[in-house]
Amino acid sequence: MRVSEFAKSLSTFVLQSKKMIKKLTAVTSLLIVLLLSSCLDTEEKIVIHKNNSGLYTVTIDMSKMLVMMDQMGQKSEEDSKVPEKKDSTIYFKTLTDTATALSAREKELFQEGSLRMRVDEAAKELVITLNFPFQKISDLAEIRASYLSTIDKLSISRKLKNEEDSTSGEEIPPSISGNKNFLNPSQDAYVFSAAAGKISNTLINKEGFDANVKSDSTMQMLQQMTMMMGDMHYKTIITAPHKIKKYNGNEGVLSADKKTVTFQTTLNDVLNRPEAAEYSVEY
Repeated sequence: MRVSEFAKSLSTFVLQSKKMIKKLTAVTSLLIVLLLSSCLDTEEKIVIHKNNSGLYTVTIDMSKMLVMMDQMGQKSEEDSKVPEKKDSTIYFKTLTDTATALSAREKELFQEGSLRMRVDEAAKELVITLNFPFQKISDLAEIRASYLSTIDKLSISRKLKNEEDSTSGEEIPPSISGNKNFLNPSQDAYVFSAAAGKISNTLINKEGFDANVKSDSTMQMLQQMTMMMGDMHYKTIITAPHKIKKYNGNEGVLSADKKTVTFQTTLNDVLNRPEAAEYSVEY
């Protein structure tokens, strides 16, 4: 695809995304944007308690997207209305109890989860926060690998559309769980593990990752977007119940009390140097 064609497609896509922000029914669409856009910052946070239970949180800051849309000059009829300001939370338990698409295991893992979306168009703020408590640290890898597909199986956006605006003609996006590479083009190249005393994300297939970067259309789109709009930033924060004994990872910084370590990288860095997404923590 030529650069001009790509820019035109991106412009259309961004305008459609802005319209969808108007409704909480666009939750799944916003998560898709998370995976395809380089104008986002993502923070992954793992908090471990003394009994090895804890909380896994993913915060997606999409505020740059709102700023970018204004800079691109995209306007719609809805822009003349009062700027949207909304703070909404979806509790998964209201859906998992009666969900037929989830296995018993998936219900167990995600019934206490929640999704919060904060939108303030005037302040150019759009933040999505996903919270998933876990009772055993051994559950963490499974939660991390499957939370997006679980959200899709719950049909959250479709249920909200029916409840809030049954007359809306807005299209619900196709399943995001059917294509593993679309959800996370690099997931097969890494192994995430979590056990009492140690958490790690390890690159196991660099050759496969490099081949994917060259051949996968999603990877190529991500690279083009970083060139046009700047990098997407990733941050991983791990808080242990005790002092951290050893850690290794990109731009690792240990807190003063030695219980929290932060790793940072960028999408462009990972695409060119997949080792940048690796980390390990022992506590």
